[in-house]
Parts: sequence; C-alpha cells; structure tokens
Amino acid sequence: MKKLILLTATFVTCSLAYAQIPGFNIGPKVGATFSKFTTDQDQITEELKSTFHFGAFARIGKKVYLQPELVVMNRSGLLKTDLIDGSSNTIKITSIDLPVLLGVKVIDLKATNIRVMAGPVASLTLNKEISIENWENTINRDDFRNANWGIQFGAGADLLFLTLDLRYEIGMNDVSKLDGFDLKNNMFIISLGWKII
Repeated sequence: MKKLILLTATFVTCSLAYAQIPGFNIGPKVGATFSKFTTDQDQITEELKSTFHFGAFARIGKKVYLQPELVVMNRSGLLKTDLIDGSSNTIKITSIDLPVLLGVKVIDLKATNIRVMAGPVASLTLNKEISIENWENTINRDDFRNANWGIQFGAGADLLFLTLDLRYEIGMNDVSKLDGFDLKNNMFIISLGWKII
C-alpha cells in the first residue's frame, strides 16, 4: 500500500509540473485484461483468464507523444497438467504497472485521432494468490518474482475527451523463481480513459 501511495503522489506531482506544456493531457483509465501464463512444459496446457485494471495516464506531446501511466493491474491464468485428471493451478497476481509508451498520431484531426504506440512496462507485485487442485508439484507465492518487465504495443483512438487503447503485452522475463520451469505472462489490454486536462 505504501508503494501505491508513493507512486501515485510522484505521478500526480510530475503531471502537474507538465500541465502548462502544449499537448499535455492527464486522466483516469479503466479496462479489461485478458491474461495467460505460459510455460515451457509440454505436459502443461494454459488457459486465458479475464480480469480488470484501473489507473491514470499522462500524455505529453502533439504528433509524437510520450505516455507514462500508473496502473493497478490484475493478472490471472489457469494451468492444467495432462499427467493428472482434474488438476488445475490458478494464478492471480495484482501489481502496480508503470508503462512508458512512445506514440505517434497517424491521423490527427481536430476532434479525433488514431494513434500507434509501444514501450516498456515495469510491474511491481502487490499481491499473489495461488489456487491448486490435484497438482503434485506445488507452486506457492514465494516462487514468483516481485518485479517483472514487459513490452507493450498497440493502437488507440481519441474522440473529444475520451481515449481508447488496444494493446498487447509480452512478458520479457521468467516470473517464476523455480529452476527448470519457465513461466511468462502475456496479455491483451483494452482500456478507456478520460482526459480531465
């Protein structure tokens, strides 16, 4: 909780400092996340799970822009092993995500625009929940890293004060600490934001 308060205060302070710059926007955002944990184990199958996220974004620049964000992200995924009937391992991770995206407006009209963007995202874990059924090799909370990295890319559109983003995130590092068990998180992100400035 202290991490979230400190990061939020830093984000707001920096955003206010940029508020007088032309082409500056800031606002809240919410959305849906479709997440999957993938492994390098042939006997394990993975399933996509839907969750949600919320946070805030800032946008600095006109044609070419920088978009830092602070997002509370919920990741979830279901793993099943073919070796045991009825086995499942549901992973739920709540994190503070800090994407920093570089974007370009490919169509820029007065009331609307179409954008493309890409950039890195740092993910700092707040909470981990593991639910296991009939799984011999138990994975527990301590087996997951507290900091992870990813790359996001996608497209977006603005209409007046509303901003819609569609992105895909590729997990860049193994989120598991277990030897011989490579686990990565990839996800689709759909978010709707409101420009309050």
